[in-house]
Amino acid sequence: MRKILQAIYRIKLFKRVVPSLLKIYINLTKTTEIVIQNNKVFFNLNLMNPIDKEIYLKGDYEKEQIDFLLDEIEKRNIKNFIDIGAHMGFYSINISKKNIKTYSFEPYKKNFEQLKKNIELNKVDNIDIYNLALSNEKKMIKMWVPDKNKTGGFSVYDKNDEERKKYDKKKIYEIEGKSDLGDTFIKLENEKIAIKIDVERHEKKVLEGINKLLKKNKIIIQIELFEERKKDIFKILNQYNYNYFKKIQKDYYFKNF
Repeated sequence: MRKILQAIYRIKLFKRVVPSLLKIYINLTKTTEIVIQNNKVFFNLNLMNPIDKEIYLKGDYEKEQIDFLLDEIEKRNIKNFIDIGAHMGFYSINISKKNIKTYSFEPYKKNFEQLKKNIELNKVDNIDIYNLALSNEKKMIKMWVPDKNKTGGFSVYDKNDEERKKYDKKKIYEIEGKSDLGDTFIKLENEKIAIKIDVERHEKKVLEGINKLLKKNKIIIQIELFEERKKDIFKILNQYNYNYFKKIQKDYYFKNF
């Protein structure tokens, strides 16, 4: 079934039809979870989740970004990877398979449990996982998505968040979680590190919470940025002596060495 849907999905004319066909398949089979193989790595997918659905239909996710990051890791002999906003572990597991020590942070419990399943499925033993949102303080937080099924992009609640105003208040789904500083958990010094940050407009507070880490190590950062946040984040990273050197779609790359 998957091969048929993938073949149809590659035809531009029918691309919008395929998600509806997949929904019919899910309703008929009562199947929302499925295990697939991607480049010798296995993933347990939740077909109700948009990111997982993309992996199921395309056979990959952010391939250009991951390939670029892996190339930088190999070229620069980087031994540590920090995945902030890990979701179900697509980045974490693909990168940890290269014998890179990995730290994965995912605040949403269901995604975190899926991340654990995928680690077990691949028999990975070099990933430390944390059911936390990284921020600039330790506290209980509220997180939200526009729709209950869109659990790949939880945002930490901010009353000034312009994005939240775009959605129907009645459909917004909220949960509670915990936040903490990254510096509390990662005590690396004089190391080479790659960091991926995908936190839906919470980037500034994440960076404030890894202040020591940013100063005491040689780091490459991949950070997804919305246009309205770009200027502030560039300014912050420049103050830490990080230079912008690459852009792939919405992901920007910085390094301090």
